[in-house]
Amino acid sequence: MRSRGDYLCILTINDLGNYGNRLQNYALQEVLKEYGPVTTVDLQVGNFKIHGRMRYIFKKAKQLTMNSIRYASGKSNHVKAIRNSRFSSFTRKYVPDNLLVDSTTRGLQAWRNIHVKKAVIGSDQVWNYTFGLSDKDLALRLGSDFAPEQLLTYAASIGLDSIADERKPVFERYLNRIPSISVREERAKELVEQNSAQHATVVLDPTLMVSAERWKRIMPGFVRDDDRYVLTYFLGTPSPEQKRTIDRYAEEHGLRVRRINDKSDPETFAAGPREFVELFSKAQYVFTDSYHACCFSIIFGKDFKVYNRNSSGVSNMNSRMQTLFNLFDLTTSMSDEMEIPTYDHRKINERLAQLQHSSKQWLDNAIQR
Repeated sequence: MRSRGDYLCILTINDLGNYGNRLQNYALQEVLKEYGPVTTVDLQVGNFKIHGRMRYIFKKAKQLTMNSIRYASGKSNHVKAIRNSRFSSFTRKYVPDNLLVDSTTRGLQAWRNIHVKKAVIGSDQVWNYTFGLSDKDLALRLGSDFAPEQLLTYAASIGLDSIADERKPVFERYLNRIPSISVREERAKELVEQNSAQHATVVLDPTLMVSAERWKRIMPGFVRDDDRYVLTYFLGTPSPEQKRTIDRYAEEHGLRVRRINDKSDPETFAAGPREFVELFSKAQYVFTDSYHACCFSIIFGKDFKVYNRNSSGVSNMNSRMQTLFNLFDLTTSMSDEMEIPTYDHRKINERLAQLQHSSKQWLDNAIQR
């Protein structure tokens, strides 16, 4: 492996337990590989700030200790330990972040002698400061430790409908340092342009920039080829009526129900990011309140039903959903609890190809700038 090179580095949320975050990180990395070697920055924000390689040592020791506890404490925790292990191994193998570390205490440091060609901020809710970010943390997420000529964003998201007055100076200062800004939602575009002198372009989430065939390359053989099922993925809590609708649909179509993120289905709950992808690729129908569940349904040509999210403390996703539906000219059925939509996937694939082309053009220009 080379000891020095012109790297593109990704600044994103380093969430080791979130499907959408891990998979968008991987997807953006795969898209950027066309332009040179890529690495993800170990971006340390919030309360958990263990520096550099020591973080890996700490995580490994913690994992071994917790796994021993979970094995001894019952099946449910054993299944969670398997899931956590799959998330950890996915990050180590597919999106390692062990070359560069950036923190508010020590700034940007490299573990190898590499040169940063471009720092690409995004995707996911990288600028959502309600996730326990101080102003200094938010500044890191806005690329404060990189030179302006190194910076661009790809499909960055704020994840909020408005920016609090006390946070606006941070956005204004650091957004104005970024020459090329692309975002994931129409509302994010409006907020960027309201809180800086910059123009923003809406582009595809990076997961949608990777083809179904490329996604299939990482699938681990988690699902039997003859398994026929309805897939659910909820970050909130589905209502009793929604559960009845899902069960009724499954029964009418001779399918079983597999539930990601639901401990009552331990077989499916144990899925890591690779297994998540495979579950979507082989589902007969999808019910969800998740943005990335919609993305992977589109990628694999699956019909899906989206519900408004029911849960306190879980961020509202209507802005990013609305942008997604607008981009693909889909009629949202979120307002009709009873409708079970189907889609013209030939039309969707044609639109996807157009949007991939325009998003790629934007990225080409931003990196060459």
